[in-house]
Amino acid sequence: MTDNFKMYREFINLRGGLPETNEKGNLDKYYVIELIRRGKDNPDMAAANYHFRNYYIYSWLDLDKYEKEIKDVCTLLKMRAYCSVNYKLMSQVALDTQAESARRIAAHDYKKFYNIFESCSGKYVKRGDSLWVVDVDGDVSETYLSQLMEYINSMESGHERNVEFVMCTRNGIHIICNPFNLQQFNIGFKSKFKEMEVPDVKKNHLTLLYENL
Repeated sequence: MTDNFKMYREFINLRGGLPETNEKGNLDKYYVIELIRRGKDNPDMAAANYHFRNYYIYSWLDLDKYEKEIKDVCTLLKMRAYCSVNYKLMSQVALDTQAESARRIAAHDYKKFYNIFESCSGKYVKRGDSLWVVDVDGDVSETYLSQLMEYINSMESGHERNVEFVMCTRNGIHIICNPFNLQQFNIGFKSKFKEMEVPDVKKNHLTLLYENL
């Protein structure tokens, strides 16, 4: 089982800058939690992955409100809950949704019209405070993790410290960090970690919030 609710709660409280309740603030900024049923966890599935639903987190208490429901659904239906590390802006997503709706209507494309907001919400928007995910698969020793985070922190970025926090996954770890010089990272990795595979660095990626498989 993987349960990162406590870590994510601390993140949206401190780094996320969300209001305590939905009655405070203008509720423009939000985070997304996606429930996904994966083929690797369910061999009987016809498709590789099945997206079940999204939860939209506008305040600290939204996460508390949905936590039990998310855990119960994931356990019952053998799903994983993934959460965004980059916030969305409702004002921006609403405009994108309107523009995409108009484009589809002009093209007479009405297939899955109800998914337009969800699709626009999932798109990556580069911001000055965006975060990346360094995806490290397999068993990770404390020594390697410490050295890897030290290496990431040494990359050119304009930030005093690149690594923000670490989330455990079912098959490894996700290092959540500020954007850094990716070319410098890739060039120097093999000389420093000769036996290790270069981890994927993802700019628009969810991290694992919960699974009980």
